[in-house]
Amino acid sequence: MLERIEIHDIALIETAVLSPGAGLLILTGETGAGKSILIDAIGALTGSKTNRDMIRFGQDRATIEAVFTDYASAFPPELLDELGISREDDPDTEELLLSREILASGKTVCRINGRVVPLGLLRDVASYLIDIHGQHDQQAIFKTETHLHLLDRYGAQPLADALATWQEIYADYQTCRRKLQALGTDPAERARRTDILDYQIKEIEAAGIYSGEDEKLLLRRRVLANTEKIKLALAESLEMLSGEDETAILNELSRTSSRLDVVTAHLPDLAETAALVRESFYNLQNATDDIRAALDDLEIMPGELEKLDERIDQLTMLKRKYGGTLTSVLQFQQTAQEELAELKDSEALFNGLEKQKVRLGRQLIDQGYLLSRCRQEAAAGLEAHITRELGDLGMKGVRFTVRFAPVQDDPDLAGRHGLDQVEFLISANPGEPMKPLARIASGGEASRIMLAIKSILAEADQIPVLIFDEIDAGVSGHTAEKVAEKLMRLSRTRQIFCITHLAQIAAMADRHILIEKITQSDQTRTRLHLLDHAGRSQEIARLLAGSSGEKEAEILASKLLDQAAVSKSNLV
Repeated sequence: MLERIEIHDIALIETAVLSPGAGLLILTGETGAGKSILIDAIGALTGSKTNRDMIRFGQDRATIEAVFTDYASAFPPELLDELGISREDDPDTEELLLSREILASGKTVCRINGRVVPLGLLRDVASYLIDIHGQHDQQAIFKTETHLHLLDRYGAQPLADALATWQEIYADYQTCRRKLQALGTDPAERARRTDILDYQIKEIEAAGIYSGEDEKLLLRRRVLANTEKIKLALAESLEMLSGEDETAILNELSRTSSRLDVVTAHLPDLAETAALVRESFYNLQNATDDIRAALDDLEIMPGELEKLDERIDQLTMLKRKYGGTLTSVLQFQQTAQEELAELKDSEALFNGLEKQKVRLGRQLIDQGYLLSRCRQEAAAGLEAHITRELGDLGMKGVRFTVRFAPVQDDPDLAGRHGLDQVEFLISANPGEPMKPLARIASGGEASRIMLAIKSILAEADQIPVLIFDEIDAGVSGHTAEKVAEKLMRLSRTRQIFCITHLAQIAAMADRHILIEKITQSDQTRTRLHLLDHAGRSQEIARLLAGSSGEKEAEILASKLLDQAAVSKSNLV
């Protein structure tokens, strides 16, 4: 159950706090007052696309937060685990907080119980809690590709289990197909591939490379190219440090150290200074030894530079052919060895995969027929259910059927959702032939069919919150009363939000919110106002007459409210 929703700085809404309560919540208001803004805000919470233009002018962010209770039964167990909600305790005693923050940069931040989560997880969680039916959904039912999904939803868990098994087999079958394609079906092609891999592996092995060798060789080459310059610098450094001249640094430093040793006998405070000078002398002695050793080692073997250049050229060629770096070359070698090992036993592997493909193909077709039978059973129930619902909505004599295309039992032609292709057909009036939904001319018929489908799927899905945005499009008179009764009955087991322009529907409200646009201090805002009985009567009169103050409309509004009260009491 949706306990509370808060909206801050969405379009014209500065702050809106809504505690919908149980049952049927009706939202009405003048065109342009902001009803669609409210639905867009809730839609953002369910993962719908957002943009910076949704943020109220002058603000740098917008937020939507919703608190749910009694939600656990709506979720599959694995989703509770992903949310970190213990099934050992009673999750229904806890609140679930969903929030989404829209930033001026266009990015959004999604949170569940205060923890930042990916948008996909917020969308998954919200899909079990809220179902929004907008006017565009009436166009969605005209699209044949949506009909299979709607049928599967109606089939509930038994059909979902059959579909899950199908998709497991389908995934294995596709993996097998990809392996066969990678292996190739032509033995001559596999032989050519074996020869190529064998040559490449031997070429890399013969080179005897190791990672980082090229960098080491380039460093050595720079040394060889500058040997004379390096020798001269080392020799001069050695002469300055420890030459025969009395002024050599080590000679001078040795004498200085000896003098300070004499001084410290009389000036103990200079003992630390004398120690530093002595340490410097020892360090320079070590440095001198290192320089002398480097000078002794700086000998070029005859032809070394030419050999070095040849090796660098060889490594460059390998890098160019096999990946750009020596690490990539070694990785290529490993991958090639693994592929070659498979190819050398390719015939046995190929035959094994072919047998596996045939076996999986048979399993796939068998499961496809089982899935199809489950769908046909579900379709029979859906046909009867929708026909009954449409009859309740004033479409007497309507016929509704789910047409299945002939099953193609070729596993290579199968898709993720099975072997079936289905289409919803309807005959809206007695004597008319069955026609695709797309050929329905009346918007009112489309609205009623969509309401029937939504009502039925709500029972199958157990989604606790249903939002209908102007479900009354194209509906009037007696049909409007039937739609109102349907929404009221549906609201006994669900929370229903309904934006409407029809007085008959508004009269059925358990709670009635007026959405109005106000201007204060040169700023326009959308405000949500909970109506009392008198306010409801006045608003329903406005819906009837198009303006307030019409006496006849007020009398009729009062009658509608009285009739609605009787209808609701009869359901208790």
